[in-house]
Amino acid sequence: MKMVERFMILLTFQLMFSSQAAAASNEETLQYIMADYQDQCLKAQEDFRDINYEEGDPVVAELGLSEDNIYEITIDQDGKTATVLHAYFSCTNIGYSWCGTSGCDSYVIVDGVSYTSRGWKPMSVDIGGGYVVLIPKSGGACHNSLEIGISNADPCYIAAVWDSSRNTFNSASSSQYVLTISEFEP
Repeated sequence: MKMVERFMILLTFQLMFSSQAAAASNEETLQYIMADYQDQCLKAQEDFRDINYEEGDPVVAELGLSEDNIYEITIDQDGKTATVLHAYFSCTNIGYSWCGTSGCDSYVIVDGVSYTSRGWKPMSVDIGGGYVVLIPKSGGACHNSLEIGISNADPCYIAAVWDSSRNTFNSASSSQYVLTISEFEP
């Protein structure tokens, strides 16, 4: 075996081992994302310091999230699951400022890796032999075959499929990625 081939084999094993050893759990990634939102909530209170506070008052930065915004979905026929965080957070003085008419950011966490999309709550659908992850979008983000505008109230979905051989989500190449790797990696 040539030296280059041995080096490549060794490098491949080393990369496989280090990526598995370094991967965070879904819970760790979830906590990391939530801590970032808490930091943003706290930082936003600086804008209200002169309005609502007196000298020496503690900074109140309560981050709220309904428990139904963290849940599990099945993503493949072998029963693999992902943890979903739909970031419909509220924060003292700024309300639900991370969301709007296009929805909120959602994080689909698989094996500690966070994938993100903007819209409403992701769901998985059993299509008989596999699962599709659907992201509801507001109608303004979609188009139709009549080429007429649709309102934000009209339903529209984008889809992604878990690729277990590549450990990532696949989506149609004619549109932007449905789920992209997010910046939140502990």
